[in-house]
Amino acid sequence: MEVRILGPVEPPVPPKPAQILAVLAVECGKIVPVDRLIDLIWGERPPPQARKSLQVHISSLRRAGLPVEHRAAGYVLVARPQDVDLHAFRQLVAHAQDTAELKIKAELLKEALRLWRGTPVVFAQTLDVQRLAAAEAWVDAELALGRHAELIDPLGVFVAEYPLAERLRGQLMTALARAGRRADAMRVFRETRRVLVDELGVEPGEQLQQLYRDVLEGARDTRRNYLPRDAGDFTGRVRELDRLLTGDGGVWWIEGPAGVGKTALAVHAAHRLAERYPDGQLFVDLHSPSGALDALLRAMDVPSERIPESPEERAALWRAQVGGRRVVIVLDGVTSVSQVRPLLPGSPGCLTLITSRSRLCGLEGVHRIPLDVLGDDEAVTLLARILGDDRVGAEPDQATEVARLCGYLPLAVRITGARLAGRAHWPVSKLVRRLADERSRLDELVADDLAVRSSLELTYRALDEDVRRAYRMFGFLGLPELPSYLWAHLLDEDVLDQLVDARLLDVTGSARYRMHELVRLHARELAEAEDPRHDREDLVRRAVIAALSTVDGLTEQLFLAVPRMQDSLGVLATAARPADKDAWFAREESVLTKLVERAAELGLAATASQLAEVLVFAWFGLRNRYEAWERTHTAALEAVWRTGDVRLEAVLRCSLGQMHYKRDNLVEARSWFDTAQTLFVGLNDKHGEAVAMNGIGMVCRDLGEYPCALEALGRARELLAGNDPEGVAHALYGIGSVERELGRDEQALDTLHEAEAAYRKAKSRRGEALAARGVGLVHRARGELDLAEEHVVRAHEMVAGTGDELLGCYTAQAWAKVLLRKGDLDPARELLTTALNGCRDVGDRFGEALVRRTLGEWRLAGGDYAGARHVLTEALTSWTDLGLHLWRARTLRDLGAAHACSGDVAGADRCWDEAAALFARLGTRESGEVPQWSARWPPLGTLAVS
Repeated sequence: MEVRILGPVEPPVPPKPAQILAVLAVECGKIVPVDRLIDLIWGERPPPQARKSLQVHISSLRRAGLPVEHRAAGYVLVARPQDVDLHAFRQLVAHAQDTAELKIKAELLKEALRLWRGTPVVFAQTLDVQRLAAAEAWVDAELALGRHAELIDPLGVFVAEYPLAERLRGQLMTALARAGRRADAMRVFRETRRVLVDELGVEPGEQLQQLYRDVLEGARDTRRNYLPRDAGDFTGRVRELDRLLTGDGGVWWIEGPAGVGKTALAVHAAHRLAERYPDGQLFVDLHSPSGALDALLRAMDVPSERIPESPEERAALWRAQVGGRRVVIVLDGVTSVSQVRPLLPGSPGCLTLITSRSRLCGLEGVHRIPLDVLGDDEAVTLLARILGDDRVGAEPDQATEVARLCGYLPLAVRITGARLAGRAHWPVSKLVRRLADERSRLDELVADDLAVRSSLELTYRALDEDVRRAYRMFGFLGLPELPSYLWAHLLDEDVLDQLVDARLLDVTGSARYRMHELVRLHARELAEAEDPRHDREDLVRRAVIAALSTVDGLTEQLFLAVPRMQDSLGVLATAARPADKDAWFAREESVLTKLVERAAELGLAATASQLAEVLVFAWFGLRNRYEAWERTHTAALEAVWRTGDVRLEAVLRCSLGQMHYKRDNLVEARSWFDTAQTLFVGLNDKHGEAVAMNGIGMVCRDLGEYPCALEALGRARELLAGNDPEGVAHALYGIGSVERELGRDEQALDTLHEAEAAYRKAKSRRGEALAARGVGLVHRARGELDLAEEHVVRAHEMVAGTGDELLGCYTAQAWAKVLLRKGDLDPARELLTTALNGCRDVGDRFGEALVRRTLGEWRLAGGDYAGARHVLTEALTSWTDLGLHLWRARTLRDLGAAHACSGDVAGADRCWDEAAALFARLGTRESGEVPQWSARWPPLGTLAVS
């Protein structure tokens, strides 16, 4: 437990116990005699029952969990010194004294001072002296590092706390003077003299008076500091700043996109380095090299009449003026190397900091510092420094969202902070709502003379027209990234690279281009204002076609309630197939999903629908990517509604029904299929009707509505016969599985063998494997275990060749159950463990519940009745959540067996009664087996798991 005494005692306890704890903490690990404790706590007049009171207070500390122990001579706090803030403070100070590295010394002392939270309740005066000494040592280290401006505010706080500490006041004077605030430094001296005379009746010491004379003398010196004001809320850039502060001069090129904080970094570094470059700190906002030289020469006190007309002579005079001097020069807003060359000093003792939005080359011996946006924590910290910790702390999640909506761009964060600071009545959440609308976000990012839009305009207007057009097109696409298989069909690579050089695009691995969110909004805004609508729509349409040329070649046959409607989609497949399909789709999913949404947003309903449907058969349906599946189809469906294309609506509704079917949302899936079927009937589209009926049939089968299932699947088979072998195979599989559940084994075998042949004809290995598994399940139900194993093993081996890991989990479960019936428990457990992990990885709730139930049967077979009850109860909860009555009944039957074998006859009867009622209502094969259960699983008897 940590004990804190440098301020209010923590953990919090009543006042007297707090004092006792503080004393013991000061002597952490040492015995404090009882008499000394009494003297320190109660002074010269302790109460008559002081020892008794001490014992009571010690007891309260122990009740609070504090490790206070009684020893023969007194009491001791049994804790590590590092767990007491006072001792941690002293250790940090000692480490700081032992190091010669200024930066480490400053960090250690700063960390030590952070431990203080207020006035200690004991030994306050003594401890305060230690704090003051640490503070003075920390300020010395910071001054030596040149951090003068940053010290002024914390020094002011220390001086207010220790008004008679002359050394602190002298340090404050030094920091002010070195930051160029000599008038303020002299004011501090006058204030110090008044306090010392009034309070102590003495004059300031000789050291402070000499410092005052030095400052006064320096005030008469014409120091050339032309830097803009340093940002008091400068945040982040620790690594970049460290490079600048520890470098050896020369030329540094700070590059980055608009609004990223290039100028802020350069100015901040120049202020910090002012002492190292005492001959001048200059700043030039570049327009032309000639004008810049004129400004620099005037800053070096060259009279107007001495400044030559020709740029070459000005450059020579400039180099002569800074020759042998130590000057730091900030050249802000450089757009070309030709601007820079005449301005570079010839003296090796000078430092030149260049800021540029361009990624330029051709300048020798330059140190480059590329800047990107702030980290998320840094952006929130910047917002807090502008707005105040209280307002950000009151709405931390909203502040984080503001930073995200600003794209972590420092300029945007600074603008939002300024807007909120000027509107004290606004909660942070109000600005979040205003920024959330992409169409007006740039309008919100304006505060006085700061605006993200105008900052981007400067860069944009400097581009050639073909580059500006590419910028607008890129932004209008609205994609998070533009991979090569898209941009190669849309934009010229050389033009894109010019946008990279202008820092309006970033390039990532594998030739992928990325645009910052706020830059994208600006580019889209310009596209909508400057480019014709048909050009913009054609761009998005061509992007979809480019995506289809790759994705359509990656589609696979799936066992789905809804087969792919080939006649609704054009097959392009002109691009090369990726070597690793899964890795490719995992990388491209967000781009492809957004592309569908963008096409739908523009009303390109058919185009959006086409890509959305292809993605189901290429990726979404294969890997259960439900969120992207729903996003793309919902967006496409909204576009279709606007066009009134009823057939496309029906197609998309079928696909959404399938998505919900795979997610085990059966009631919702039924609703989507029903509406689609009605639409297809209205269109007299027999094939579409059959596809919808296939979906309805599979949903009814899973819900245990077998007559409805057989009717729907039979209708689908009839409509699809002769024109869709795969659709017929789907219907046959569904019919066969229903016949199996109803105990019509011979019919089920015939139908499932027919389905297997139909799948083979359609070249659907997945479907063929699923039908083979179905045949195996019938043989297993009949007790024909060798035949069952033959079929499910064949199914499992077929699935392994397709790469369908989820279907592999189902064939593994079927195989494991056959092994379980045969008494081969160890290999069965291995298969089930693999299957459970596979179902869990893809979020397949049905599969996970199915495997859990089988694991319960495995425990039952092995005599672990308590374990079986636990696992089966978990599976039962899942079936209840899914609304699947047949599987709930089967699990209740097994759970009853576990109760019976444990000797819990009442528990077994409860489970079996409910299971029997469900089987009877559903009319499944198990309804005829009910009378055998009690004989099959007698209490503590031999098991024969079914």
